[in-house]
Amino acid sequence: MLPEGALKAAIAGLPTRPQTGAHSRFVSYQFLVPVRAGVPPATGPKPLWGIGSIRVGGRFTPKGSFETIYLAEDPITALAEVEVLLKGFGGVPKTAVMPPTVHVAVDVLVLSVLDLTEPAVQAATGTTRQELTGDWRPTQIAGAEAPTQLLGRVGYESGTIQAIRYYSAKNQPDGRCLAVFPERLNNAAFLEVFDPFGTLAQRVSTVP
Repeated sequence: MLPEGALKAAIAGLPTRPQTGAHSRFVSYQFLVPVRAGVPPATGPKPLWGIGSIRVGGRFTPKGSFETIYLAEDPITALAEVEVLLKGFGGVPKTAVMPPTVHVAVDVLVLSVLDLTEPAVQAATGTTRQELTGDWRPTQIAGAEAPTQLLGRVGYESGTIQAIRYYSAKNQPDGRCLAVFPERLNNAAFLEVFDPFGTLAQRVSTVP
């Protein structure tokens, strides 16, 4: 990854693109029940609640920084990312023993996506697929900012990038994910849970 100053200059000159369509997200059921830690009882379920990224950090989110909503472009990748789907010998899927988890389909309209699956974008930012899918946690535990977290922070601070598209670390080689900065969803951009019954309905947008 480029140093911060050079990375800011590189990102400012890179093209972005829109992204639309249905995406997937799995949320632990404990965060959707009426009474849960840190949430007032009167607050309804928030499947697009991204506060966890602030509290514990994320691939593109330095701990204690800004909210990021992590999505996958398909449900298999989403399962793998939350480690509900594991692969045994020969790549055969097996079920992980985990607490109940809920899948939501999310309708996405994001206008300004930095696509890190593009080789030209990787080259311009000085990164590689290996770095983008590597384990960021040890660096955070050591008290430093992981390279991908630096990239996410610079993108967020640019004020113009609404999301980052990247390779899944858990469903290689085909999985793709999207890290969305909800505070940057201006104009017509939005995320919305598809829920015709209204049980888990939520829309994230900066436009009323």
